[in-house]
Order: sequence, then C-alpha cells, then structure tokens
Amino acid sequence: MLQAIRDKVTGWIAYGIIFLISIPFALWGVNSYLGGGEAPPAATVNGEEITVRDLDQAYANYRQRLTQLFGGVIPESFGTETMLREQVRAQLIEEFALRQYLQKQRYRIGDSELNRTIRSMDVFQIDGQFDTEIYESQLRSLGYSPLGFEQELRTNGAMQQFESGIRATSFVLPATRKRFSSLNNQTRKIRTIRYSAEAADIQIDADEIEQHYQSQSDRYRTPEQVKIDYIEVSLNDIKKSIEVNRDDVFARYQDQREAYSSPETRAASHILIKVGDDEDSDQALARITEIRNRIVGGESFADLAAEFSEDPGSASDGGNLGEIERGVMVQTFEAELFAMQVDQLSEPVKTGFGWHLIKLHSISGGETQPFESVQASLEDEIRTEFAEGQIYDMVENLANLAYEQSDSLLPAAEQLELKLQTSDWFERSSGAGIATESQVRQMAFSNEVLRQGLNSEAIELGGDRVVFIRLNEFKPAEQRPLEEIQETVRNELVMIKLRELNNRRGAEGLAALSAGQALEDLAQEWSVTVGDHGFIKRQQSDIDAAIRNRAFKMPPPESGAVHAGLSLANGDYVIVELSAILSNDADVDQKALDGLAEAQSSAEYQSAMKMLSGRADVVRAPLEEF
Repeated sequence: MLQAIRDKVTGWIAYGIIFLISIPFALWGVNSYLGGGEAPPAATVNGEEITVRDLDQAYANYRQRLTQLFGGVIPESFGTETMLREQVRAQLIEEFALRQYLQKQRYRIGDSELNRTIRSMDVFQIDGQFDTEIYESQLRSLGYSPLGFEQELRTNGAMQQFESGIRATSFVLPATRKRFSSLNNQTRKIRTIRYSAEAADIQIDADEIEQHYQSQSDRYRTPEQVKIDYIEVSLNDIKKSIEVNRDDVFARYQDQREAYSSPETRAASHILIKVGDDEDSDQALARITEIRNRIVGGESFADLAAEFSEDPGSASDGGNLGEIERGVMVQTFEAELFAMQVDQLSEPVKTGFGWHLIKLHSISGGETQPFESVQASLEDEIRTEFAEGQIYDMVENLANLAYEQSDSLLPAAEQLELKLQTSDWFERSSGAGIATESQVRQMAFSNEVLRQGLNSEAIELGGDRVVFIRLNEFKPAEQRPLEEIQETVRNELVMIKLRELNNRRGAEGLAALSAGQALEDLAQEWSVTVGDHGFIKRQQSDIDAAIRNRAFKMPPPESGAVHAGLSLANGDYVIVELSAILSNDADVDQKALDGLAEAQSSAEYQSAMKMLSGRADVVRAPLEEF
C-alpha cells in the first residue's frame, strides 16, 4: 500500500504492531479493552464494560473474514445478523473473563522477555538493529505511550502463557489413541438403493402457493440495500497528471548507475610462495621470480602451480581461484588482478600471505544497462514519489474535511476539486463497481455510516486507492410480491412434496427389509439397481459424503445385514445395507493421531474459556437496542 499513507495516516507500522499484539485474539485487539464511550455498554463482565464500539468492530472483522472465506456471500446456515452478533459478543465476554482471571492470578511477562520481544519486532529496526527513535516516534504516531504499549504486550504475553500451558499439558491416553486408530482405519461393506419420485407427477395449485408464501413470508424479503456517495483518490490517477523532466530522469540514472550495472567478475589462477621473516621474503621473491621465468619460457602455469604453490586450497587445481568479484581478495592482490588484461601474467605481487603470480583467464559482467532501457521505469519511480507525497496531503485534507463537515462529502470534493461519485444499489454481501470491495460494503453498513449518517474514515483499497464514503440512500428489507417469485415458491413446494413422497416410500422399504425382504427384491419393486460399493473407507471420496457418514454411524451387523435410510440434499431417499466391518489396528496414521491431539488440546482450552466466562458476573444488553 502507499508508503506515505502507511507511515502517516494509518501506518504500515500499525498493521505490524496490531498483528503482533493480537495473536491470542480471534476477533479483536487488546487496545479495544482500554477504550470506552458514552453509549450504554453491549455487556459488562464482572463490572467491566464491553462497549458497542468494541462489539461493532469485532463483528465487522468477523463478517469480513466469513465473506472472504465463502467467496463474498455468507451462507444462510450461519444464521441471521443478530445471531452472528451474539456469537461475537460471546467471544468478547470470554476474552474479558480470561484477561480478568490472568490479572487475578498474576500471570505476567518479565522485563527481559518484554525487552526481547520489542527489540525483535522488524517494525522498530533499521538494517536489523533496534532503533529507539523509530520505536518512540512510531508509538507516538499511533497514539501510544511506551508504557501503554508495553502493558498491552504484557497482557498478550500472559494470555499466550495461559493458552500454551493448557495446550502443552494436554494429552491423549494410549487406549484412546489405539481405539481412535482402530476406528479411523475401519472399513465397512455396504450396498445401497435409491428412490427418487418424478417431479412431473407432483401437482401444485394456486391456493397451496399462496398459503406457503404467507406462512414463509420472512424468507421472501429483499435484503437491505444502500447507495453511497464516494470520493476516490488513486495513486495511478495522480501519477498520470505528473510531468517528469528528462534531465531529472537522466540525473537519477547517473546517481543509480551502479544499480543498473552487473558486477564485474574475473576468473584467475595464482601461485603462492609463503613468507616468514625478511630473509624468507627475499628467498620467496627469488623463487617466485624463477617460476615466472619458467612460465614465460613456455612451461605450464597449472603444472608449476600444482608443483610449487603453497596455497593448499588451489594448488591441486592448478592454482585456480574461480570467479572473483571486487572486495573479495586483499587490496594489493585485487588491484593487480583488476588492472590486468586477459591471458596476462602478473609480475610478483606481495601480500600478507606471501608472493603471488597471477594469471587472468577471463572477464565477465561489468555491463551497464543503457539509459533508454531503464528510462521508463525511472520516470515511473519519480512519478510515484511525487504522487505519494500528493496523495498523502490529499488524503489528510480529505480526512479533516470529512470529519469537520460530517454531514456531506460535497464540500470536501469541491474544495479539493475531486469528483463526487454515486454508486448503484448494493447489499451487504455483494455489489458492483466500488461496491465489489468488501471494505466498502462493510463500512457502508456500519453503524456510523448507515445509522448515524456520518462520513466514513479513509478506506484503503488494493491498487493504491483510498476512498471516503457516506450514505446516499437506504432501502430497507421489504416483502417481495408473490407475482415476482411465484415460480420459486412453486419449485419449493414441489421439492417439499417430492421429499415427503420419497421419505414415505423409503420408510416403507425399511419396514419391508426389517420384515425379511431382500434388498434385491426391494430394488426390483422400485425399478432401480443395487449399488454394490464393497468395503469403503471413512474418507473415500467416490462415495456421497452423506451416505458414507451414515454408513459409519450404523450399528455393527450381528446376525445378518443391518439397514438404515437417509434423505439426501436433492430429496432422494437412500437405503444403506451394512453387511460387514473390518478393522486394521496395525496401520497407524500419524497425521490423524496428531490431529486428534490438536483437537484434544483445543477442546481443553475452549473448555477453560467457557468455564471462566460461566463463572463471571455477566450482564448482556438486548442486541436490538444497538
């Protein structure tokens, strides 16, 4: 996202801090605990308030995660908005009760551990080192004092201690593991038949449609919809209006020329004669000079290196040093190497290791990309820098104007010469245009925008965009006329009657099988074939999950096959015949056992949370009041 906005409006530092200090919380950050408001609380836990704002924020986060998880639409099976909000409030109550318990039991994080935690945060570091000035300035920009921030980290650390302690001490008994493995590896031999009535045989009259429509009227309502006014600020739009001088681009190219050059490497070999005292130095120079004369006389450099070089790392390879970049070798060696021409043999070179002869084999790299090939990217870089500064100023001004004149976005748009746009109608779960953004939909249906009619705060979107919105028009949920959905109601009635008919015939079939009729004979009466699936596994993917699950819930056959029936999602009725069960205790699925242990530890932790909230003195306000 925009660097300037991250640093100065909400801050990329903010996202890092919020992530790090919210690990123990499923829905909500600990900073909300310290907030408060004038409105009546959504609940109190042992006298401590959970504000409506706390609940709204946690609920918005929960809805956003569900929306992302299910591709933009939350399934109806998750329940109504009131049910979802109640689930979120229950979670907050558990978290409050836990925090209070930890304070009472004096869970704490020591100063040394706290210090390590803060110093390890990348957001407070420069080149991998903690920087006190960055730490203090970033906390100030977020409205924290160092003491307040450190206290929040202590609270989070205590919660992690509590959770880790429960999970680390959880265990599964050997007998349970053995029983689990036996059940997990079990296979069951089944056959099935399916009854499916024809929809064409079902007759529905107008009175039935009317009666069903009236009895289920709450299901046939349009969702709440809104239109919003919005101002969008885009980094790309700002960049398009910025002209860049070619001389400025070329100056930057010259400043960054090294970044567009590949490092020069030189492939070389050497012969080393080591040196001790001054007398040894003269003798070593004489020896290296004699070796050089032999090379000049036509003898092989590699052979002489293997015979005389005292560098154990390269002598056996003919003195080969491989590819060498600047800064790798000692200064005198490097200066000589990078002044040589290919195939040149150096004069004797003195280093702290001794006397060297160097032979240069090849030169590679060192090329610089021409200005024309990087001009476009440099222009974009400069435009981006200018645009980031402008968009920060623009967003900051917009935020101030939207707050000061909270009943309209028009003054802000006119003063900053920005376009005020209006969306099409959209609902909570989907929309077009700007409403395809889940953050926009979430904000549009928030209490501040929808109920209080205020301008929104800045909404950061992908693609370096920032949006401010306000409510233009609200359309409440309303009853859809029967004429509009008559065919839908009729299809629902057909499905209901089909299911009833299938279930009735299925129950008759089960009774016949209990009386001794064979599955093959019943299949013949139904004009269907018997599906022989053989022995199936619990996770077998080629069997309908509902049928598979039903088969593994049936009691073991003792004196002949047992039968059970189930209604499928499409209305068909299936009878399952279970005739044999095989268990394999030898194969151990370690991944499944690890999953069992994780499930056990999670269940124990959740049980502890439930126990703490159950013991707390909790007062809940009716959700309809806010």
